[in-house]
Amino acid sequence: MTIVGLCLCSLVASAGTNLQIYYDFGSLGTACPNQRSNRVTTTLELFYADPWGSTFAFVDFDYNIHPNDPKNTPFMAYTEIARCLNFWHNTKAKDLSVQVEYNGGLGLYKAGDEIHGYAISHAALVGLNYCLHTADYKNIFNLELLYKYIVDPDNGIHNKAPLQFTFVWGCDDFCTAPGLRFSGFLDIWGEKIGGEQSFRIISEPQLWYNVGRWFKCPNLNIGTEIEFSYNFAGQGFMCNPCLGIKWNFD
Repeated sequence: MTIVGLCLCSLVASAGTNLQIYYDFGSLGTACPNQRSNRVTTTLELFYADPWGSTFAFVDFDYNIHPNDPKNTPFMAYTEIARCLNFWHNTKAKDLSVQVEYNGGLGLYKAGDEIHGYAISHAALVGLNYCLHTADYKNIFNLELLYKYIVDPDNGIHNKAPLQFTFVWGCDDFCTAPGLRFSGFLDIWGEKIGGEQSFRIISEPQLWYNVGRWFKCPNLNIGTEIEFSYNFAGQGFMCNPCLGIKWNFD
């Protein structure tokens, strides 16, 4: 439920921590009908730059409202942490960074009266990160090409097309509307699905409005996110519309 990529253009790019809370209206499409319907997700996200590059991380928790989810606990936890290394800020290659990243998580589901668990396999990524931006940094576009090493706990390494392409964008004052931000990401990578090699695609465009600017609370934002995916959390196409609030701590 967040941007699983980074904006690493410059030390002058924004930094901070935010908390996002979403209500998920459910999936539309052929993949896992009714998956994630009537559920709540929280995302704690951070990004900080330093003289050696930048760090991006987030953790997602899904909470049950749907009767098929386990009761009294979060039923899914997922985290990503990525580090970009850049020691050449004053050279012509200043917008190009080396990126290393880790992804992983776990979840629960209810079958009858029993609760079962599943793993979101360890994934290690390494590659290049290139950022394009306007002079005022209000529009930032990030391109990543990463080698992705997925570990299947039962069968070992199972991604025969071990590359991931990621595109991340962020636009402040979108369509010249003060306080409106359009952001999101697109991920494409190869992985075995049902014993056959295939591709997974996920994109999460977000639109946030800084509603707090009207009553001296600039930390508060309201907005929407729509998750589009193909062969992600099931086979086929899926669309998850959400409404949310976001609080910027910095």
